[in-house]
Amino acid sequence: RSIHASLLDCSCFLPSIYLFAGVRPCLSFQDHFRMYKENALELISLLTPRLSCLSLRGRPLPSSLQVLLTLRFLASGTFHRETGDLCGASEATVCRIVHKVCRAICELRSLYIKFPDAADQANYKVQFYEYGHFPGVIGCIDECHVPIKCPSTPDWFSVNVQGVCTPNLEFANIVARWKGSTHDSRIFLNSSLCAQFPRGQHSGLLLGDNGYGQSNFLFTPYINPTTAEQQIYNRAHIRTSGMVELIFGIWKNRFQCLRNTLRFRPRRCCKVIIATAVLHNYLKQC
Repeated sequence: RSIHASLLDCSCFLPSIYLFAGVRPCLSFQDHFRMYKENALELISLLTPRLSCLSLRGRPLPSSLQVLLTLRFLASGTFHRETGDLCGASEATVCRIVHKVCRAICELRSLYIKFPDAADQANYKVQFYEYGHFPGVIGCIDECHVPIKCPSTPDWFSVNVQGVCTPNLEFANIVARWKGSTHDSRIFLNSSLCAQFPRGQHSGLLLGDNGYGQSNFLFTPYINPTTAEQQIYNRAHIRTSGMVELIFGIWKNRFQCLRNTLRFRPRRCCKVIIATAVLHNYLKQC
């Protein structure tokens, strides 16, 4: 029998059909998993050493299926029961798999989310200036909220995520560990990135909105510009710093779980958020 017929008889390998049997075209695969098959194969090869089980007790799902189930959840943000229906896995199993795979993806963070070195900073200054005519910029910073389920009340809660973007629309830095009510400035002041600038580790400027305090390395717009120079400054600032809003939009559109309510414990929600940022950069660098 052909591999297509054999796989079609095994509903538990439905996502693997998309990847290995080629039953659906690449466009449909990208719609379901937010990446092409070639990218998924490479990602599976990166994560397999971190996901392999030492025993076959309990008939563990293959690492390829674990990765695809997680990608499907991140792409759609549906309930675990619906994700599990793709392969006959229980809701609890899908929850464990998503957490396990996201934790493995987070281990790749240092490979894909890196603040630019001196050579890259020089290139970024040129690219940011060509885009928004603001000189000396090496990154744009802002915050966004990712809704999460509160463990004890029906009220709406969120994680306040700080991101710094590059002109290539990649994350140069991301912080996802503060509750939604935390002020943007407090998150930045308590970040390792903020401590690096006064020590002279970076040569350039960050652009942020008025939620941050003005400093000699983080520039914010004038609240009430009165002179022509201030208005020119604000126009260049708003255009250049708008890139961080653009990357947040692309990121959340690619991973719909960030728009829906994450139904994990807060620490696990933070892992999911970081994992999607790593995947975003991974796909940009492919």
